[in-house]
Amino acid sequence: MELLDEHGRVFGIVNVIDLLVVLFVVAVAVAGIALVLGADGPDDTQAVNEGADVLINRTMTVDLGAHSPAAAALVEPETVQFGGTNATVTDVYRTPSDAGVRVVAALRVQGRMETNAFTVGGTAVRHGSTLQITTPSYQYDANVIGLDEAAAIPTTPVTATLTANVSTAVADAVEPGDEHRTAGQTVATIQAVSREPMSGNRERLTVRVEFVARETTAGPMYGNDPIRIGRQVGFATERYEFVGEVIEVES
Repeated sequence: MELLDEHGRVFGIVNVIDLLVVLFVVAVAVAGIALVLGADGPDDTQAVNEGADVLINRTMTVDLGAHSPAAAALVEPETVQFGGTNATVTDVYRTPSDAGVRVVAALRVQGRMETNAFTVGGTAVRHGSTLQITTPSYQYDANVIGLDEAAAIPTTPVTATLTANVSTAVADAVEPGDEHRTAGQTVATIQAVSREPMSGNRERLTVRVEFVARETTAGPMYGNDPIRIGRQVGFATERYEFVGEVIEVES
């Protein structure tokens, strides 16, 4: 038997045009049913992904506040407790401040990425969050000041000229190459010195200093503030100390 007869009927029974119309109607009906069922039922893959707790590692920058030099020196790269969870201090940056030695640390911590936040030990961790960082030697509040950052705290040199009214004894002691060290770290180095006698036993001291500043989105920071003209900045060694005013910052 031929597939199509002389009248265009399939097997001599159904007209081919009628058959195509029937198949088209069936296809439309099936597509409509699938669309309705898809709208009513949830996407299983999406539901699983949205509901899953994903354990991930993140590196954040935390401000541990200002402490005595001895207390600041306790913070070193090591395993710590952060919010009751094991974490690792990967780098430490220290600078002098009015309240003592300010300590900033890079911290790698493991937590869970939940629906709306990264959590550590069940506590949401965001910019501005404060959790405790603990070791057998210290326990400090850690304020989160940066998320998803490098394991090493980025620093940059900032060179500035300071002037100070000091005694002749202090002026005699200041030399190029002198370093201001804080808890074992060099934070500033004198590169050049000039002196101008004043009345009495006083001299006008002008020094060119290279500071180790921490890079931030707001620009290089030394202590709590950027190095800028008019700022009063201290410099100290084991032999002397003075506070100078910034009169020039090299770009």
